[in-house]
Amino acid sequence: MRLLLLMILISCSQAPLKYKYSSSKRYLASLTREDISVDKIEGEFTSDKLFASGLDSTFLIVKLYDEQGMLLTGVDPMDLTLSSSEDIEAKPFVVKKGVYKAEILPHPKSKNIRMLVDWQEKVMSKELVLKTTIAPLKDSVLPLNHEYSQSRSQGEISISRGSAFPETATEGFSLENMGDNRIVDAARNRDSQRVFHFDYLEQARQNIALEIDDAPNATVSHTMHSLFMFFPRKNLPIVEQLTGTIDVTLPNGEKIIFQKDSKEIVGGVFTEGPVDVSRDRQKRQYADLKYQGKGVVLRANARGQSPQLGQYENNKIDMEYGLKGSVDVLIIHGQSGQRCRRPKTDFWEPLDVSPIEFKFPTDQEFDVYLKKNCGFGLF
Repeated sequence: MRLLLLMILISCSQAPLKYKYSSSKRYLASLTREDISVDKIEGEFTSDKLFASGLDSTFLIVKLYDEQGMLLTGVDPMDLTLSSSEDIEAKPFVVKKGVYKAEILPHPKSKNIRMLVDWQEKVMSKELVLKTTIAPLKDSVLPLNHEYSQSRSQGEISISRGSAFPETATEGFSLENMGDNRIVDAARNRDSQRVFHFDYLEQARQNIALEIDDAPNATVSHTMHSLFMFFPRKNLPIVEQLTGTIDVTLPNGEKIIFQKDSKEIVGGVFTEGPVDVSRDRQKRQYADLKYQGKGVVLRANARGQSPQLGQYENNKIDMEYGLKGSVDVLIIHGQSGQRCRRPKTDFWEPLDVSPIEFKFPTDQEFDVYLKKNCGFGLF
């Protein structure tokens, strides 16, 4: 009796797998030979844990066996149906070298996904669980030896990854405001633009950052670069392309909301001003983004080179929002309003290498630094 009650409790504790994914050909005549019968289905994912970005995918690899334990290769993949506990994007099964696989793309911020695979609704696999997370997958970058980076467009954004990273994963995304609008006056300055790069190298906590490039003209050395890091770094940046907006969740859980067509900031923790296209490059200000959130933000600037490195100018970064100057780093405690200015060498080695590694892979290490040098911390 106790065993029966236990089985009932276990069966009731798991929600049913309400989503099914199969090809329309599933309902046509099967192409599986009549002398083939599946007795067992085994499956596994190519990634044990997946960043639930809505951009990263994995493959479900399935093997089919007969009663004698022999691998089956002549089964019509359209006879396989996938069931899942969460709504996903799933491509139909395909077969290659005796292995059946389907690409699985979870939605943004998806929970862990339970899955089953059945053959003609006669034989079912054991339950498979795809673990998903929005948290960084590790603290430190290795770094991997990326020979080059690759990017592709998806909707209104560009997705990027390094050549050493899996093809189904991401390491960043970007949005481009090309004008003509109140931020980028492209009518009078055709080469002006503002680009937002959200980077999370190797999906690690260490180098999560937003770099903003303000180009007043076509001269690369005139581009005004600003780097923002948000603390605490609880999650990787997540982008959601909605009906009229593009919503980005920052590492500290706060948001930036962009107008979908123009890429102007229309909500969230930043107010935004136009790209500075004044003639005197020495006097141009950096990206007019003013932080209004409650977290801790680090900002660094540089003209014509990486913001983490030195600078051509001699002006210290201003203590209000960091729109002017590039000597040192500005750190803002959003909740208290406290500001702190510190040398760039406290955070990065002054070497023009790739990647330029942030010296504090964990928030706990950075918290200790802030309390010692700035009089405030993260926690």
